[in-house]
Amino acid sequence: MELGNNSYEDNFSKSSTFKNKINDLDSGINILLDEYKKLYVLVGVNPNNQEYQQQYQNTVNNLDSVMSKMFSVSNDIQGNVNNINKTLVQYDILIKEEKKVNSDLKVKLGIVENKNNAAYEMITDYKDIYDKRYLRNWSLILGSIICLVAIKTVYKRPGV
Repeated sequence: MELGNNSYEDNFSKSSTFKNKINDLDSGINILLDEYKKLYVLVGVNPNNQEYQQQYQNTVNNLDSVMSKMFSVSNDIQGNVNNINKTLVQYDILIKEEKKVNSDLKVKLGIVENKNNAAYEMITDYKDIYDKRYLRNWSLILGSIICLVAIKTVYKRPGV
């Protein structure tokens, strides 16, 4: 089963384009916010000055424009993520189908799944046997030493 065109560049927008748009908007918004702060104070101090009122309104409109563009970029990103998720779900379905076909072909070929190789099992069994015997030998040696020390202390010659 063919997966078709696997080039993500053709199907989806690159993240660098979104990053560039966001960086452009972000650099402009800092200047607008500084101007907004300054004009907000001036309009609050001089509410009757039409020049300050007009500059303040222009700044608010510019901020609204930048925020709407940010919202538009956010929606574009979300749409792109949704398209990627749909494509990944389709690929997941195709992978599951191919796994099923693969397991059917293995059964037809005679390969038994989930069975270990007998030689591998023998090697691991010998390792376990070796480990058990190694520990048993050390415990016998340590037990003998402890018994000899205990016998020596119990049957100690009386002091002369």
